[in-house]
Amino acid sequence: MRFLIPERRFDPDVPEMMDLANVDRTLLEEDLRNLRTINRFLGGLAAVRKHIGVFFDRIPVDREVHILDLASGSADHPVGLVRFARSIGRRVRVTAVDCNPTMIAVARRLTAGFPEIHVREGNILQIQGALWEADIVLCSLALHHFSAQDAVGLLSTMDRLSRVGFIVNDLNRHWIAAWCAWAYAHATSRNPLTLHDTYVSVLRAFTPVELAAMAEQAHVQRFHIFHERMFRLILVGEH
Repeated sequence: MRFLIPERRFDPDVPEMMDLANVDRTLLEEDLRNLRTINRFLGGLAAVRKHIGVFFDRIPVDREVHILDLASGSADHPVGLVRFARSIGRRVRVTAVDCNPTMIAVARRLTAGFPEIHVREGNILQIQGALWEADIVLCSLALHHFSAQDAVGLLSTMDRLSRVGFIVNDLNRHWIAAWCAWAYAHATSRNPLTLHDTYVSVLRAFTPVELAAMAEQAHVQRFHIFHERMFRLILVGEH
């Protein structure tokens, strides 16, 4: 039913509120806490853990698994992945990258008890070179922040930097998803960033067809797209 799929509402000159240069730090930290709750209870962490396990199986058990997490935010995915690795007796090292100083500060505070996690500052559209290579590259809830052209470039970068494979975890643009996001945000928060961005993020996201087309433009040779609960899309690229 095509009428349930809105046109993508992306304007590079009108970023999400969390990306504004003058965003209030207290509001942003609260918004990040709300995002951690969403990831924990509405399927984000579980979806990534479900698909990353396949990559773990392809890496010798006696070798440390290196994961690169792009646009890591407050690093809840790195924390979740370290806990997962510990639970199955695997050694892991996670490099969490973000360009926002406030997010980096929060991430470093929240990962202080996890020596496996290293938080670095960087623009994920510009990183390149062998120093950034990892077994697995992850990007969660960030692809919709970019233009289609930049998103293609990011997929190409993830494919190039990953030795085993990469995972993109994002939203599926759909009116029902947008309405659910609006209702959830207004039922659980009064934070203006959360109220605005939760709804807008869905309208800025890509559809499965668009995501597949971008992966092909990025020359990703082997990829699969999965529909997960709560209107999430998972793109898995394999080597």
